[in-house]
Amino acid sequence: MYSTLLYKVLDNNKLIGDSWSLDEKVKEEMAEIPPYYTFDIRAFCDTPFQFKENVLTQYQSQMKISEITLPLGAHVLHGQLDSTSDGYICIDVATPYVQFFFALNSDRQYYSNGKSLGKLLPGQMQAFLFLSEEIVGLWHKRTDERFVEVNISIDLLEKWIPKHDDLWSPLRSMLDRNQSGSLFSQPLTISMNQKYLLQDLIEQTLSEEWLQLYSTAKLMELIARTFDQYKLQESVPENEIELSEDRIELMAKAKTILENRMSDPPSLSQLSAELGTNENYLKKYFKLCYQTTIHGYLTKIRMQKARDFLQKGEKPINEISRFLGYHNPAHFSASFKKHFGVTPRLIQQLSKGERVG
Repeated sequence: MYSTLLYKVLDNNKLIGDSWSLDEKVKEEMAEIPPYYTFDIRAFCDTPFQFKENVLTQYQSQMKISEITLPLGAHVLHGQLDSTSDGYICIDVATPYVQFFFALNSDRQYYSNGKSLGKLLPGQMQAFLFLSEEIVGLWHKRTDERFVEVNISIDLLEKWIPKHDDLWSPLRSMLDRNQSGSLFSQPLTISMNQKYLLQDLIEQTLSEEWLQLYSTAKLMELIARTFDQYKLQESVPENEIELSEDRIELMAKAKTILENRMSDPPSLSQLSAELGTNENYLKKYFKLCYQTTIHGYLTKIRMQKARDFLQKGEKPINEISRFLGYHNPAHFSASFKKHFGVTPRLIQQLSKGERVG
């Protein structure tokens, strides 16, 4: 027997029954112990930083969990689910919060009082404001199902989002109406940059004393890049938003060309002509795919290459500058210092074990 909350969803959305159902054994277990829990984001405002991993076994399924608690009002959960059935969860929302849901290799449909808040397909993400006391999430069984939830308090978002930003409009509107909903007008395609940041958050490879600082920085960058991607997507016509495989492949070719020819990179017009596209298209989808401009990416890989050369101590600064396409060594040094906060000379001295200062 289904829970009362799930009945509301199924009654209001008749078509769900055609594509979603529970395995009989799972249904029996859920009838005895409904998948219902209370979530209170305030619990993560005062608790110490924590990173933990666990394995949960229930409802004929097993889920590996990586969980991060940040004492500023944020909670991150990475789930890897192995299940024999479609599934659902009922959330009792103790106080309003925003969830950024990244459906890496999963899908998700959220409902408030039986009404849909939005649907996510694998490779998409959305930000949801949860206000109702009755939130139901549904998903379909998938091979190697993986997802990430980033839960953030309203107070923390108020500190992170500029007061004049347009993103406050939908958020304030839903808060004023006391109504749960989606912050973004449509789901975003998860970018490669977001995937890297999520991986950095989940893997936690630093020493224990730096994990809180590292996790906070990565989370802030993830949220900032997500909002930036949304603004970029809003400026793209609706019929051109999807990052199709062809577009991703084309942007990857552009990235490879930049990496292979950083000493003498093509201009934007040359690069777009070489790829058989136009400049505006290339600029738009390169940033949507990699969350940086073409110039920004070129600078990044040049600086990383310069640092490698300096740390190896095999080339003088003037030669490194010329190799990376900087005709003026002073310009190279200024770019390096702006990027890393230190001069090339200092890195070179440290790599040789010379006394500094």
